[in-house]
Amino acid sequence: MPFPKPTAEPSATYSRLELILLGIVLLVACLARVMFFSDVAVEHFDEGVYASNLWFSAEQGAEYPGRYFYAPPLLPFLIEWSMIFLGSGVWGVFLPSLLLGVLTVLLIWWVARAWFGSSAGLVAALLAGGSDLYLLYTRTALTDVALGFFLLLSVYLIWRSWLSLDWKWPVLAGVAIGLGWSVKYNGWLPLAIGFSGIIPWLWIYRRDRLPLTSYLTRAVVFTLTAVIVWSPVLIGLQKWGGYSVVAANHSRYVVGFSGWFDSCTRQLLNLRLLEGPFGAISLGLVCLVGCLLALHVGGGSSTHSGNENKNEEGGRSTWNTMLVGCLAGLPLLGGWLVGTTPVLAILAVIGILQQLFCMSGQRSKSDFRDDSLALSRPLAAWLLAAWFCGLLLATPLYHPYPRLTIPWMISAWLGTAALVGWLESRAGCSLCELLSRSGELKTQPARIMGGVTFVGAALLVILIARPWSVAAWQPRNGLASISRQLLADLRQEHANPDEAILYIYAEPGLFFNLKAGGHQLTGPVADFQFLDSLPPQMPVYLIAGPHAERDPEFVKQFNQAQDRLDLVQSYEYDPSLLVRLNQAQLPDKSAKESVRLYRVQ
Repeated sequence: MPFPKPTAEPSATYSRLELILLGIVLLVACLARVMFFSDVAVEHFDEGVYASNLWFSAEQGAEYPGRYFYAPPLLPFLIEWSMIFLGSGVWGVFLPSLLLGVLTVLLIWWVARAWFGSSAGLVAALLAGGSDLYLLYTRTALTDVALGFFLLLSVYLIWRSWLSLDWKWPVLAGVAIGLGWSVKYNGWLPLAIGFSGIIPWLWIYRRDRLPLTSYLTRAVVFTLTAVIVWSPVLIGLQKWGGYSVVAANHSRYVVGFSGWFDSCTRQLLNLRLLEGPFGAISLGLVCLVGCLLALHVGGGSSTHSGNENKNEEGGRSTWNTMLVGCLAGLPLLGGWLVGTTPVLAILAVIGILQQLFCMSGQRSKSDFRDDSLALSRPLAAWLLAAWFCGLLLATPLYHPYPRLTIPWMISAWLGTAALVGWLESRAGCSLCELLSRSGELKTQPARIMGGVTFVGAALLVILIARPWSVAAWQPRNGLASISRQLLADLRQEHANPDEAILYIYAEPGLFFNLKAGGHQLTGPVADFQFLDSLPPQMPVYLIAGPHAERDPEFVKQFNQAQDRLDLVQSYEYDPSLLVRLNQAQLPDKSAKESVRLYRVQ
């Protein structure tokens, strides 16, 4: 039985041009994430929960009350230490997500390059760096960007674990899975992807693979390692009733198969509303890459040396390039008409199918450095198919929060990169090798100019014809502004406003901003029991925001105690698009939320 050799590293060499292109993508991704950063502040409900560890002492649990309902402790822990070193400003709060978001661009380049070739790596980095969805959530204090990073890393390490004889890979895979599991409760997803992806591969390549016991042993190693790394989270849940309490809370957000279509439709609308110029440009550049590689596939047809055929071949070459350019521009047109997400889904399906069933005999000459690619690439494709199809089915089973699509979106980027990798294998050279052949390209400009010009013109027309805005750059500091105004009003009302006690009902974001503004006597409440133990000689206030207004229990308790509550001030603000879509509200310029300040008698 011919056992597979350990997989090679993703590349034998990195060309200078490839590293320059990757550096440009990373630089633009970094700049896009820090532009207009002063307009960003904690606003989302969950952000306030995750970013508030620092405001609670050990006696108070060292975390926001009920934090375990929303996420495991790893991201709040990272934010807490970031705030210890950088303060409670935007850098201290959002640095973990910023770093992991940029690292995801670098990681997806590495993974796609290892799986499908160097051109695929650049395309995957381009799609991740230019994703408007990912750009928006990289500038938040939410768990989804961190989950995406660890999910991608875990699946890659599982892939290495299945192929390599080195036992460090299953251990590293288990650590990565455990860390992702400690970021979000669905961090076990890599296990499902790894197990479901290996089954068809084992069956198809049963004559070339290692014995089944070898794979079972590796599965046990990374599964047990993941459980061990995650076990502190599970142990910490026992004082609250165990994981069953969390599962029961999460079940409220499951819409099931009966609500699948509505949830899916809403998610597509969410992603459409978040689209902006970065996504269109990245898709256009991907189309250009695909166009260049596709044109090179038929390169031999017009290079005959016979003078009698030059005009005929040249004419056919011009028409062929125009046809390839039209086909390469179709994704741009589709993205303009129906949205980028459906287009990426279609490209990903094509790319995964091509990698699974159309790669025989189509490997590029650089692939022959390692025979193990005949096994490793199909395994990567099966893992990606399980990832893409599984989350495509599972994600709409939940309430249509836009951030839930991030794990699936990563698989769509990889699937699109797989299509470019297939074109690279057909062309026999990578994008960087093709671009570096400047002399060859100059001798035959008609072979590329027609198609490339068509795609470039289509992208330019779409960018000009449609009004664009970057959702990630829209201000998200409404609650922070209210907090500053509220504290200013207290200073005018009281000689010593620091002695005023502020109780905040169901608004963690407002709680965080008031604490960051320096008001120490601020605390969250989940009921009205504080009315029974008011401190004497100290002014007490209740603050209620939009979440309280939508809470039937709050309305009930408020009606019973309203004779003891005097409305002092009402503050209005425009929630960001991120918050509106999270609440399943379509963006409306006239939509406003209010925060009310009550004096307790």
